[in-house]
Amino acid sequence: MFRRTVATTLARSVRAFSTSVAGQGAVRAGVLLQRDPIVIQQAKGFELASDKYFQWLEYQSAEAFPRDFFLKKGSSAEKKWMDIEDERAGEWLYDPENKPKVKSVKKPVVGDEETGPEVSKRIEVHSRETEADAKSDVRSLERKLDRTLYLLVKNTQGEWVLPAGAVQGEELLHEAARRSLKEMCGEKMSVWMVGRGPVGHEESKDGATFFVKGHILAGQAAPSKSLAADFKWATREEVEGTVAPAYWQSVKDMLSSV
Repeated sequence: MFRRTVATTLARSVRAFSTSVAGQGAVRAGVLLQRDPIVIQQAKGFELASDKYFQWLEYQSAEAFPRDFFLKKGSSAEKKWMDIEDERAGEWLYDPENKPKVKSVKKPVVGDEETGPEVSKRIEVHSRETEADAKSDVRSLERKLDRTLYLLVKNTQGEWVLPAGAVQGEELLHEAARRSLKEMCGEKMSVWMVGRGPVGHEESKDGATFFVKGHILAGQAAPSKSLAADFKWATREEVEGTVAPAYWQSVKDMLSSV
């Protein structure tokens, strides 16, 4: 009972302190709303060579595949396996000058199963570049699939910022952040707020803005024209090139480099 009373008193003291500060400069609550990467980033350079080398080592040290047990002789599945096996066996990433001779595993197909191009066709991997990427549609969530995107809004002063609004009455920080996001960006988004505490803050002559982290799970932003003239989903580099330099210095440490 005593602990509960102390906790309640402290909470009220914090709200009272926030109210008193609001008299000098408004305390604002904002949301760092992000869309996480949908696909993994493509390996490049040394990372790509390393992955390929370790895959090759695993292949070289693996037990021989019992083809006769798992695959019917003459079937399209056996033909596909032989094509892949010849391709992998032809690689030799260790000491290229002393590459051993590898005998092909291919045999004439004598079965009666279908061997048409549709049956033995390899899996085709779609391009990572989407239609939104091609059109440079910065409002779409279907762009930059391997990067984290952050929601930016253009406020009534013409500045690009993270969505935020003033704390009202005895609102807690996370409550004000969620309300401000809904008022500014509409109710068509399903959002999960990570916690109740801020992950960063930004200070200006008008007061301080504390940001709570959130993830968009579904839907899309539909800004209120009275509060926001436009919006975009931007990567870290795009955020840097969009917001004011002073604003960027305040928010950059909250953004992921992925």
